Amino acid sequence: MKKINIITGKIQSGKTTYLENHILSLNNVAGIIQLSQNGERYFKDITSTKLNKITAQIEDENVFRIGRFLFYKEAFYMAKKNLKRALLNENSTIVIDEYGPLEFNGKGLEPVVTEVVEKVKRVDNQKIIVVIRENLVNDFLQKFSLTETEVEITKINRAF
Repeated sequence: MKKINIITGKIQSGKTTYLENHILSLNNVAGIIQLSQNGERYFKDITSTKLNKITAQIEDENVFRIGRFLFYKEAFYMAKKNLKRALLNENSTIVIDEYGPLEFNGKGLEPVVTEVVEKVKRVDNQKIIVVIRENLVNDFLQKFSLTETEVEITKINRAF
């Protein structure tokens, strides 16, 4: 069994929908899923199902800006806290949706995702399911010194 499962595809290809359906068949799962509802993005804690709004419209002290995008600091704080708890509770599967440009730049869900990946690489009782855009998979493999033989890659090709 491979310990790092990557779900990949183009933007809006159905990666998160696939992930949501897949984790229904798993036990002892924790982590976060990113949902879009009415043009807004949310982190959903898999365990509690609580939603935290990610995207902001107005810049203030509770928000940070990356390029043209505004994000709520609290949403990322809670998402990282959820991932850390999954790691410490030794949930058998930890879900990270998604690892993207923010994380590659040391922001967003970092440095917690790095902690999760490094621990899961060392232990036998945990695995990760991570969503990564198709054009970033090789960068992820390189960043964490992974080979394609160490990971299972599921490519979503849903056409709309």
